[in-house]
Amino acid sequence: MTMVRTCPTCAETVSMSDAFCEGCGRNLPVEAHAPVPNPEAAAPDSVPTAPQESMAGVGSNTEADDVGTRPEGPGRPELDGVDAQVTQPIRREATLPRTDPVPVSPNVAPEWRPPVTGEDPAVAADPDLCVWCPGRVADGYCEKCGFLQPTGRDHVEVRAGTAFGVSDRGLRHKRNEDAMAVRVIGDDAPHAAGAVVAVVCDGVSSSPRSDEASRVTAETGATVLAERLRRGADPREATGVAMTQAARAVAAIAESPESAPACTFVSAVTCPKTGAVTVGWVGDSRAYWLSGGPTSSASTLLTRDDSWSEAMVQMGALTREEAMRSANAHALIAWMGADSGEIDAHISTVTPTGPGAVVLCSDGLWNYYPEAEALAEAVPDTGTAPLEAARTYVGLALRAGGKDNITVVVIPVPTGGRRAEHV
Repeated sequence: MTMVRTCPTCAETVSMSDAFCEGCGRNLPVEAHAPVPNPEAAAPDSVPTAPQESMAGVGSNTEADDVGTRPEGPGRPELDGVDAQVTQPIRREATLPRTDPVPVSPNVAPEWRPPVTGEDPAVAADPDLCVWCPGRVADGYCEKCGFLQPTGRDHVEVRAGTAFGVSDRGLRHKRNEDAMAVRVIGDDAPHAAGAVVAVVCDGVSSSPRSDEASRVTAETGATVLAERLRRGADPREATGVAMTQAARAVAAIAESPESAPACTFVSAVTCPKTGAVTVGWVGDSRAYWLSGGPTSSASTLLTRDDSWSEAMVQMGALTREEAMRSANAHALIAWMGADSGEIDAHISTVTPTGPGAVVLCSDGLWNYYPEAEALAEAVPDTGTAPLEAARTYVGLALRAGGKDNITVVVIPVPTGGRRAEHV
């Protein structure tokens, strides 16, 4: 579970990774969000990772928790004939104003940026130079001003075919520990032509290198899933294989089971010929079906959280309202990581009627809009304007407080099948 403490000003409960208190708006003391040297203290690590491949070249907002208990390089599967990367960067248009917290440091960073042209090009090309002041960087932080360095993932927008995704750091956290990956099978493919594949992962902040965990898991899951479909595998079979490979991938980057990066996982495959939607998940990232009109299947949640609160509700021990009020509400009972043990991969298929959209999201969105009907009402044109819908959902979460990283992928389903059916 995420380490927490109390704000010294208003007594609001805050995460160890928070830079300021949402209750009173005051900056937190440095010990509230500084890296903790003891790995077992479970604070977020301070090592930035490169943006995932599908995010390369995408504009980011560098102005600048997932709550949970709980593979490249040596762990990424080698795939023959993997589909070419189809995710394309989207130019970010007008964004919501954001008030980023000022990192607590003995000195406020001066208004300074390293030169990009001119007298000292060597300095500009030096990755160890702080982007905020003339200091040097070690382990992702400036030794002079103490600021965390940008990683390129603060705000990301991606596209594959008609599907769009938006991921944002939120307003309270120092980095984005969510990741997403989207693929589309070409119309000329012998199998699954036109199918869209998407994965959203939410790094568990109480684990080390949680941002790397989500990136590796999302990219591995989407790549394996798309390749299996392209070779003719059934979506359910392909989803199972992809989840297994993704779990092995994130486990492989762990230094030890006691220091294991971890994340949640949710995926979706939409098949244009049948209208079927297949989802797979571990953890509490969610998939929704959002209705596109009165003739379509009703909006519904397609996943069931692997969380303490959901377990209490299913056992009848607590009502949903009681469970969600608990301090353990978001504690995970299943995740992907070297310390997770054998994962229980959930897979479900639904064939909705009529048009609509599949929405994958991290809890940075659904914490504010947990019900499918509320999501559909908040953005009525989700299926017809997917990019605008994804941006709007992120904006709504930011306006509601932006407590966590926020990731949303919207996949339009233009026709759908003849009936709604859970398999």
